[in-house]
Amino acid sequence: MSVIRQIGDRATGGRITKNNFRNRLNRYSSTGEVVKGDGEILTDAFLKSAGLWLTQGSQDVAKRNGRSDFADAQDFLGLWHEPGSMKGTLDQLNTDGYAILDTKISPEIVADLASYFASAPCTLTSDQELNMALEDRVVVDMENPIAVKYSVDTNAVLLNATVRKMLLDRGLLQVAQEYLGSTPIVDIVTAWYSFPSANPSHEAAQLFHFDLDRVRWLKAFFLLTDQTIETGAHVYIPGTQRDGGISPDLLAKGYARLEDHEVAAHHPESQWKTMVAPAGTILLEDTRGLHKGISLKRDHRLMLQFEYAQTLFGAEPFLATVPLDNYQDEYWNAMKESHPAVFAALSR
Repeated sequence: MSVIRQIGDRATGGRITKNNFRNRLNRYSSTGEVVKGDGEILTDAFLKSAGLWLTQGSQDVAKRNGRSDFADAQDFLGLWHEPGSMKGTLDQLNTDGYAILDTKISPEIVADLASYFASAPCTLTSDQELNMALEDRVVVDMENPIAVKYSVDTNAVLLNATVRKMLLDRGLLQVAQEYLGSTPIVDIVTAWYSFPSANPSHEAAQLFHFDLDRVRWLKAFFLLTDQTIETGAHVYIPGTQRDGGISPDLLAKGYARLEDHEVAAHHPESQWKTMVAPAGTILLEDTRGLHKGISLKRDHRLMLQFEYAQTLFGAEPFLATVPLDNYQDEYWNAMKESHPAVFAALSR
């Protein structure tokens, strides 16, 4: 029996076949309709094939969807000005699963975004019982936080004009397209604060895990505070984004949070990449690989994140309820007109 078959049978009980997955993916590609169970099919296909079926499905989607010319997009972030910089980034993404960019966002933009998010409505994430509903909106309290994570309301994030320019930056769209193999779809736009806790939080993703957001995707993280060991540095295990990159014994546990000692038994700590970096840093990452955020010991961490997906198969779009037409933004509306596929998650 092959290693991939063994992984799948232990993790999913052999419930899914390759044809099951491909048929569901092809149905979505033809109709655009999300059907109950698509998310489970996506997860089971990954676990059973150690990622191979998702990679093959992604190749089919790339042939169907094609690419876009982003020459009309604004070069807001100033990426790829150095010869070979995009190729170097793509090489590292394909090999390691992440790339820290040489270009940073300016201190002025960092300060402006931090100030904006400090007064924006947030929802709370906590492993502990709270005296309020998790869906209630509150403004972050830097001095007396009541939860380990405050997620800024998505509508508030997108109402910021600088965020919208960054999201539709030419360089980000280009690198996402090259990595995905077809036109990138804006799928997630989020920002959040993290605060210290006595133990790593399951709910706030402070234990090792892999994401299964879509068939293929790329995330862009913008550090809006200095990221140190004590203030929640991000940890990634290079190469685990590749097919078969995660140990079969870990995949056999299913789509689960993993303790450090469980991961270290198969992926030694010497292989882990801890990303200590200053505010303004831009990190690109395929979060199909094993990763986590270290629990904070002091202060707080503020992060802005975009996800560019190849297809929205798997679940309802994260941005499905965002009111697209509320922005008096000439550039945003021009891009929406010329690149409707990029906005597919927001136009349902």
